[in-house]
Amino acid sequence: MRPRDPLTHSLPVIPEGRTRVTVNLDTFVRNVRTVQRRLGPGEDLLPVIKSNAYGHGLLPVMQALSSEGLTRIAVMGSEEARSLRDGGFSGTIVLLGGFTAQELSLCIQERFTPVLHNWEHIRILEDRSLPGPDLDLHLKVDTGMGRLGFLPEEIQPLLVRLAGLPRVKIRGLMTHFPESEDRNDTETCMKILKEVLLAHRDHPAFSDLEVVHMANSGAVMQGLVSFPEPISGGRPIVFWARPGLMLYGYLPETGVSGWEPIRPVLSVEARLISVRTLPDGHSVSYGRTSILSRRSRIGVLGIGYADGLPRSLSGRGWGMIDGRKVPFLGRVCMDMVVVDLTDLPRDVGIGEWVRILDPEDPQAMTVDQIARWTDSIPYEVLCLLGHRADRRYIGGNLRISPP
Repeated sequence: MRPRDPLTHSLPVIPEGRTRVTVNLDTFVRNVRTVQRRLGPGEDLLPVIKSNAYGHGLLPVMQALSSEGLTRIAVMGSEEARSLRDGGFSGTIVLLGGFTAQELSLCIQERFTPVLHNWEHIRILEDRSLPGPDLDLHLKVDTGMGRLGFLPEEIQPLLVRLAGLPRVKIRGLMTHFPESEDRNDTETCMKILKEVLLAHRDHPAFSDLEVVHMANSGAVMQGLVSFPEPISGGRPIVFWARPGLMLYGYLPETGVSGWEPIRPVLSVEARLISVRTLPDGHSVSYGRTSILSRRSRIGVLGIGYADGLPRSLSGRGWGMIDGRKVPFLGRVCMDMVVVDLTDLPRDVGIGEWVRILDPEDPQAMTVDQIARWTDSIPYEVLCLLGHRADRRYIGGNLRISPP
């Protein structure tokens, strides 16, 4: 048996990643500031960072928001909220998905603000005592989404039951727009929510109401963050914009112009794990869907559909090397995709990085393109592409090490 080298044996082996995601937190912060500048009097920002900050990294994005002085954040559930608390965030955390009976004590202990959106929540609150501090809640009204929330006609009996729960405080009223890109539809939903507020504002269960939030990215773009006519009398109401997608650099198609300062935050690279020459007529990848028409220099990238690279990009997507396109050949595989290196002016080798997404390169594929080609939406592309990649964060004055 060959003796071990004591020097090399003592060093930990750090494997080289196949894919790499870079998140520019300075760009993210600039996007946040752009949105803030568009908000009017009595309007503020509730950033949505659910689903691991749309694939960008929960804790680093939280860090960037905290550095901007933002003290409120929205996520989906208690798992991400607990990670935020463990990461040092002490502000308001809105749980858009609500809570379960098992999570109620955690919500009280960690001062989470869950969304109240179904009658089971009421039964949970009535069945359990609420020791310690009050539980702050945001009440969700279904104005047409048909997903979560109470119908307008359910609000009156709901408030009657809430009034019997003294340790429960309704701090917020909210809804979610099903077609925020359509101004008329959005204004209809806003009207329904406003009617609910005006009809029940004097109810004792609403005595602690202080905020209304409804505007996702599409509504923010159209200036539909607050009601067009002010709400007079009673406790002052603040309106929170609740965008997600636009903070990460992508805009819904509303027909509204003037948001050019919004820039994509994330780039994706894949490493060449093989480079070889194949003869004219050779097939490439599963199904032999690509047959080479010339002697070709091909590379294999360490990224595939398990990394969120859609299989439907087979034969139509590309990467970038030295500012030049290297087209995908054949089908995208689970962990790999083949690219054509033949027309590059230099020999590239194993280990070199190829850009899949590059916001700084106008010739690179974009998230919007991928979404269109795959009959998807930018949200899905961002959440999946590069989800198991190595992560790099630049800018933002990070004081934490992302996992």
